[in-house]
Amino acid sequence: MAGEPDKHPNIAQGIRDSRLCRLYYYWRARKGDRRFPTRSDIDPLDFGYVLGNVILFDVVRDPLRFRVRVHGTEMVRRAGYDLTGKYLDDLPITDYRRYVRERCEGLVRDGDPLVVHHSRTLDGRTRQYEALWLPLSDDGQSVTMLLAALIYDWEQGWLS
Repeated sequence: MAGEPDKHPNIAQGIRDSRLCRLYYYWRARKGDRRFPTRSDIDPLDFGYVLGNVILFDVVRDPLRFRVRVHGTEMVRRAGYDLTGKYLDDLPITDYRRYVRERCEGLVRDGDPLVVHHSRTLDGRTRQYEALWLPLSDDGQSVTMLLAALIYDWEQGWLS
């Protein structure tokens, strides 16, 4: 509701990458006084600076599943697979699929934006990354979509 205090923690101080910080503040501006922005509040043209690093999930319920609406071109290139139009269940790496599912379930349950620093294996090497996870909602109450952006260590100097 308008005038209601922001129920989300400000996670900006934990974000290292300037592109992710910029995306986070974009999300906050788009939600305004509401708990979440809607998908229609978000225009991908507004964040072209990170678009190739974005993944957008539809939240499907009964049972809870996550369908990949957009798998950014840079993420596809790095991973070697494209999940666009598929379910998270189709992610070919079991441990990483479990990890991403836990992130998604936590965002649906709690509704709080999240920044994480994690690693995964790409091209036989362990790579560090920073990810920003942002919830979206069609009804203003329940999380119906998830927007995530990932920046890997070789793209930024803050990880080694």
